[in-house]
Amino acid sequence: MKTQETGTSGTPRAPGTSGTSRAQGARYAPGTRARLPRAGEVRKVRGGSSGPVTRRLGPDHEPLRLALLTTAVLTVGTIFGAAAFHVLLVQSQFRLDRLNHQAATAQQRYEQLRLDVAQLSAPERVVAAAQERLGMVVPPNVAYLMAPAPNLAEPLSGAAESEWSRVKPHLAAQP
Repeated sequence: MKTQETGTSGTPRAPGTSGTSRAQGARYAPGTRARLPRAGEVRKVRGGSSGPVTRRLGPDHEPLRLALLTTAVLTVGTIFGAAAFHVLLVQSQFRLDRLNHQAATAQQRYEQLRLDVAQLSAPERVVAAAQERLGMVVPPNVAYLMAPAPNLAEPLSGAAESEWSRVKPHLAAQP
């Protein structure tokens, strides 16, 4: 008498099949619990003296292989791009620090030169240098001379007018 095999849920199943339903997508070899490989699936096989053998994916997995390769290349490229960007950022920061240091040095020099100009142009210093180097002395009294104001009401004298008539043709020829 044949006994009927039952699955894990207690339902009868065909002889040589496992308890997992085919709706879950697993295929099993008849009479075993070993899952059968899908088409093009990589699977290591034991046996033989050379050790495990690897089967290659078939042509139906070519898009997957291409997507993985593209993802790997883009990831490596992004990492190298980020590293290059970081290097450029650090170099720019060093250049900016150097320029800030040069600007601070130039600002200090400018302030020192302004102080020197203020000290050298002080009236006390100018008088002291004139007395020491040039031998100048302060006069005992100061006299101011006044020039007479011109009288604009009088016409030009004859000599000035003749001089003008002689010079005018030369001036008119020039732009």
